[in-house]
Amino acid sequence: MLRAALLSSSAIAWYAHSQMLQNSFVHLPGIGHETERRFWSAGVHTWDDLEANVDQLFGCKRAQQVALALDESRAAHSSSELQYFQKRFKSSDMWRLLPEFLLSPQAQDIAYLDIETTGLGHPPECASTTIAVLFRGRLEIEHVYARKRLLMHELEREARLFVTFNGSTFDLPFLRREFQLQLSQPHVDLRFWMANLGRRGGLKSIQKTFAEVPQREYMDIDGFDAVRLWNMHRHAIPNALETLMTYNAEDTLVLEHLVYCGLKLEREKHPALKLPTFSPPLKRTIPYEVCQEVYRRLRSPATISNSWTTAF
Repeated sequence: MLRAALLSSSAIAWYAHSQMLQNSFVHLPGIGHETERRFWSAGVHTWDDLEANVDQLFGCKRAQQVALALDESRAAHSSSELQYFQKRFKSSDMWRLLPEFLLSPQAQDIAYLDIETTGLGHPPECASTTIAVLFRGRLEIEHVYARKRLLMHELEREARLFVTFNGSTFDLPFLRREFQLQLSQPHVDLRFWMANLGRRGGLKSIQKTFAEVPQREYMDIDGFDAVRLWNMHRHAIPNALETLMTYNAEDTLVLEHLVYCGLKLEREKHPALKLPTFSPPLKRTIPYEVCQEVYRRLRSPATISNSWTTAF
């Protein structure tokens, strides 16, 4: 019998406040998701539980490898070297860092980030147009290059964790090139986490599947429209920039809500782990709004027929 399967009342109480990172085994040698779930079902919930049963669960060589990896995991965790886990988790598993962040003062150091650009390429062929970030309780939206650069250098210095949607393949590599940054902090890409939870598609299509997430008035504005809006702004069409910044801000604020929804689903999916319950995010105000006249122009045949990669 696995010793960890016999849980004391004090241990059960402790699990109610456990950290998902220390419930995770998939970064250890030879342990995949199916094995991890089997261990959880048997009562092996934490690194301490696994270490207590390592000789029963593995052969001699693998037991030594797992024990060594557990020591490394503890050392990385205690010294906040979270890049150790970034290198070992799949993108769909990086959410496991979130509960500990959100239950600590580090929650304010999570940067929820989204950018709009002049096209699908990377710098120098393309450039960012607007950057929106929710950081330390403030929503910041910048479109001037110098201010965008200052914002990104601030985030490189002070953000502890990035949350994006598809940022691992687009936003962060784009920003690294444009502003010559490292941006080496741990990163939760909601695209891969949501897909692992059965929620696939673009950001807005996923947003629609959660009733508790605030919905947008103009759900059909997309990334192609964002390029058109920037070009409309370049041609001095009033309120085009404000409409673009509204779209960018909405994409950013929804990330915080999707984190809450994802953690709620994970809690329901893994009841044995007794993951903590988190309060829904605050309702945040966007200082701009979509201009109806700009939206009408955006949907006019002349605008739609124009190539989205060229000036309006």
